[in-house]
Amino acid sequence: MRETTVSAPARPWRQHVPFVQIEVTTICNFRCFYCAGRDMAQTHMPWERFIGILDSLGPAKQQVSLQGEGEPTAHPQFWKMVDAIRARGKEPYTITNCSLIDVERAGASFRSIGVSIDTLDKTEADRIGRYKLDRVLERFEALVRVLGSRRVLVHTVDYGQDITGVKSYLHGLGVPHHVQPLQWKEDYQRHYADAMPIVGWQHRGRCSYIDQPRMRYFNMDGVEMPCCYIKDASKFASIAELERDFEHKVVPMACIGCHQIARPVKAAMAADGAGASGA
Repeated sequence: MRETTVSAPARPWRQHVPFVQIEVTTICNFRCFYCAGRDMAQTHMPWERFIGILDSLGPAKQQVSLQGEGEPTAHPQFWKMVDAIRARGKEPYTITNCSLIDVERAGASFRSIGVSIDTLDKTEADRIGRYKLDRVLERFEALVRVLGSRRVLVHTVDYGQDITGVKSYLHGLGVPHHVQPLQWKEDYQRHYADAMPIVGWQHRGRCSYIDQPRMRYFNMDGVEMPCCYIKDASKFASIAELERDFEHKVVPMACIGCHQIARPVKAAMAADGAGASGA
């Protein structure tokens, strides 16, 4: 893993991009089968690198999320990071598996917070690597009591499971719910290829993360990216290169198969003669 320290002066985009995501750890106490982070080097972001990124953002009023391919609250300096974000006039956010969260401190530190819940079935949760479901739900409900139902957002990955129980449970609590599909890119899909056999993609147009910057993502090495969907950083050179590729109607290597710009072609479709492009 290459060492990268971010200390550049604020750039123009940082005055209008409202959301910045920083991957502060790849370490997690869960083993979700679809998570790209379990095959990454397991480490925490050094404090100096984090502060370098944070200070490079300038004075813009932004939401800064501590979130990546690990459990952010597992970072030993997580709360110090939250305090540093608040001290710079920015709004902290995170998505947590809720197994380690300090509920009272979260209530005092976050205007809103995300929680990851995929199922209410303990056997299924254990099967997919989402352990300690009883503890997760206990702390999640405590968060709802402390922050209020509208300040907690539950994120569910739809991998084909029955999510009606989760929807009903959250509806009863008045908690908003965001359901996201499994990502189709190869650097994600290789973790669940048997369940999601894709042989290619049909790409369309450009990417809104490039055309209308909505966020910036800093991975564990401090590398700045336009989105959070590039997990194989070896295929990424720079945002400027992505822009040039899209301008020339070429799908960048780092973006092939991304659900922001593509439709998957599965094995059965290919057998019927469906075409694929950009793979």
